[in-house]
Amino acid sequence: MVPLATIRKIEGICAKFIWHGGIHAISWEQLCRPRKEGGVGLRSLVSVREAAGIKLAWRFLQGGSLWSAWMSSRYLRGRNFWVCDIDNNFSVSFKHILRNRPVLRKAIRRKMREGGETDLWLDPWIAGQSLLEILGPQSDGVEYRGLTCRRIIRGGVWRPEEYRFTAQLGGEIRQVQITPDVLSDVWVWAPPGYTEGAGEFRFSSCYDLVRSHFDKIEEYDFIWGKGLARKMQLSAYKLVLDRLLTRDRLLRFGVPVPDPTCVLCEAENESIGHLFFQCQVAWSIWAEQSRRYLGGVGRERDFREILQWIGDGRGRGQSWARRARLRLAASVWHVWRERNRRIYEGLSTPLVGILHNIESDVLVIFP
Repeated sequence: MVPLATIRKIEGICAKFIWHGGIHAISWEQLCRPRKEGGVGLRSLVSVREAAGIKLAWRFLQGGSLWSAWMSSRYLRGRNFWVCDIDNNFSVSFKHILRNRPVLRKAIRRKMREGGETDLWLDPWIAGQSLLEILGPQSDGVEYRGLTCRRIIRGGVWRPEEYRFTAQLGGEIRQVQITPDVLSDVWVWAPPGYTEGAGEFRFSSCYDLVRSHFDKIEEYDFIWGKGLARKMQLSAYKLVLDRLLTRDRLLRFGVPVPDPTCVLCEAENESIGHLFFQCQVAWSIWAEQSRRYLGGVGRERDFREILQWIGDGRGRGQSWARRARLRLAASVWHVWRERNRRIYEGLSTPLVGILHNIESDVLVIFP
């Protein structure tokens, strides 16, 4: 397995490539979230490493290959995979396999035929737990090593009363599927929420199992609207996360800024809140879009309040809401582009020209 420190260095190189070696406006961890959770859908290499380790453990557990047979005879030597302690003499790969057992338990379930290949006490065949874990070591003389689930299956039906289990535990045992049509007892891939593949391993579901999860962002449709140009998506994404490098943020980063004033209106200091859309010039761009194509202008001057206004919709339907989000995203992009042209190129575009450019972009997506 690739050392974790090496993975971290590779991720650092990737982050520098994305930001061209400059200020990292958005952290690598944030970028690696799914789009609906506030990222751009990149995969975290740390999580990929973890998922690859679980895939390796899954292949070993499935058996049927020369590699798994050799690893089992070399390291397990008859011991149960689920309770085998990690030995210093084990290889790095096999140590990694054993360390992934707790996560692997959450993603698999046992499909029984006759129970003869499933350890009654040591295998985690009851919702990811073994009987030994549920009941603890037995002190009443019960022998729990070497017994299989065949002891409590009669005629293809569970008989947990053989061991006088509680009614609750007996109910959990009966929920384990007995399938006469399988050739033997098998482990099937079934992580929480997984409905595809009919028990077959999928790396995507494995990755989803190990990655961090976050709430869905409300602005998802605004950022990643269907047909929206990539340049507009990225500017909207940075805006939602408050990561556009406006002059006030550059000052916080210690970057010298000759003049913190907004270059569009030249009336107030530049910030994200001012630029979208307290600035009179930026507001004029959006207001004209709203007046011409959306049936009126709201009193909202903050882009989140404008998104809320669009979301309310007032019964205008999904098509209107999509057009409104598209025109808002286009307005954000062209305001930001005009701001950058004035700062870095010393050029400016009249209002009518900006509106014409917005209309050209919108008609490509929504003719």
